[in-house]
Amino acid sequence: MLTTLVAQETPLHKVFSDDYLFTIPAVQRPYSWTQDQAGELLDDLLEFIEHHGINEKNVEQVPEPYFLGSIVLVKQEKPESEVLDGQQRLSTLTILLSALRSILSDEYANEIDELIVQKGSRIKKTEDTYRLQLRKKDNDFFRKYIQERGGLAKLSDKTPVKTDSQGLIRDNALYFLDRFNDLDESTLATLPSVVATLCYIVIVSTPNFDSAFRIFTVLNDRGLDLMTSDILKARVIGDINEQEQELYTEKWEDVESALGRDKFNELFSHIRMILQKRKGVGNLKDEYEEIFKRVTGKPFVDEILIPYSDIYIQLTNYQATKADVEKAKVLEFLNRIDNIDWIPVAMLYLNKYHHSQTTEFLKRLERFAAIHMILRKNFNWRQSKYSIILRELEQNIDPFSLNSTLNITVQEKLEALEALHSDVYKKLKDTAKRYILLRLDALLSEGQPNYNYTTITVEHVLPQTPAQGSEWEERFPVLDPYVHKLGNLVLLTRKKNSQAKNFDFKKKKNSYFQSRNGVTNFALTTQVIQEKEWTIEVLERRQDMLISLLVEEWKLN
Repeated sequence: MLTTLVAQETPLHKVFSDDYLFTIPAVQRPYSWTQDQAGELLDDLLEFIEHHGINEKNVEQVPEPYFLGSIVLVKQEKPESEVLDGQQRLSTLTILLSALRSILSDEYANEIDELIVQKGSRIKKTEDTYRLQLRKKDNDFFRKYIQERGGLAKLSDKTPVKTDSQGLIRDNALYFLDRFNDLDESTLATLPSVVATLCYIVIVSTPNFDSAFRIFTVLNDRGLDLMTSDILKARVIGDINEQEQELYTEKWEDVESALGRDKFNELFSHIRMILQKRKGVGNLKDEYEEIFKRVTGKPFVDEILIPYSDIYIQLTNYQATKADVEKAKVLEFLNRIDNIDWIPVAMLYLNKYHHSQTTEFLKRLERFAAIHMILRKNFNWRQSKYSIILRELEQNIDPFSLNSTLNITVQEKLEALEALHSDVYKKLKDTAKRYILLRLDALLSEGQPNYNYTTITVEHVLPQTPAQGSEWEERFPVLDPYVHKLGNLVLLTRKKNSQAKNFDFKKKKNSYFQSRNGVTNFALTTQVIQEKEWTIEVLERRQDMLISLLVEEWKLN
């Protein structure tokens, strides 16, 4: 029976031995550990030494090893091993060993050197080979300053770097040297033995990509720092001829750098939805295997990843949109919807129709998303509806026609109106009621309002619990029909003030509803400040006016 997976607990002196020659594939992301992670590794080792009272003489008597986690390799019978997961630890451990080699005497340094370099042989006509080879962009820097004996002596904080990862390699090496200055000689002399003999790594090796993919999926389910994009990168780039792999790796990483890790991974969930036009139903590998039967390699990068990443940036970085104020305004609100399920639909439309009627389409999409947020439609309902819309766009069904699923049904309009007339403050989620009020504020404002505030709170004009004998009791003998209605709510850019809530109307609008310079950030709140008194008639008039604005904007009549 063919063995597809081997896992074994291995001491570090066997990890950095002739059994393995590690290479970091070009498709892997660059070295990214900062001094925080490097420092945490060193602190853990020093704490381990202190906890067990380890010194050079009793290393062999320590009852338990220090576990460094696992690494995943593509490896067959030969020592050559591609690192799919574990690059950061292997690289940082090599930097740590190099720093120890540079500061300790030759009797230690010579043995540490064997952990870093596989010695050549005059008899076998072989040259020295470094046990870890980084990506092509960073390998020469790593070899010159870290792996070559004496390299660290040439390194300073002024040493020029060509990539961010080279900067991190430099900074972590200098950090280790600086930390070693604070350690006593006994601890320094003990560290190499602890690292080599008491530090263990679980090496998981597999001979091919498919089994590696399964391992990635399992590790990802266990909560390790593996993302969908990491898993797919090796597959997509691996389907490109070797001569162009480096170019397409750069294209891939340019997109990842522009978006950041989390948004880059989120982009893949949107791409999957666009291509599959349904919510995920199988395991990760099967989902993407189905996609890769249709498009992979260069077409995936050039025709899927890059165009959709550009559109994704347009949709989410709407603040940068200056040429089209109306479009920016719609995107401002789409990005305030309490879910991101609308994004694949917008991405497909912009990609397929090349921005034809973009703003009008986004308005229809905002209306659809907002009303169903108010109606509290759940994830499965949204996924089902958006899947249908994606298929309709693919089939060239006009999203502005009566046949489009983007239309709001008569029943949904009635339910939305009922929700707006109800006790909005109590019955709607915070995100939904704040959304409605901000939407109204934009309709009342001239130009493009800016809602980039740290705090936005929803406040009552008529208090929820008026003080006994106050003017509120006189004007509103019964609270329930009015207090939580849309017409009684305003927006503020400050934290709630329990005392100010019960001020009489004049004091409340002159102090609590205004900033120190006597103005408010919201047109919605300015309306209230301009009222001379707050009565049932004023509140009802405002309620009717606000709902009529939404009826017209969202075509609910």
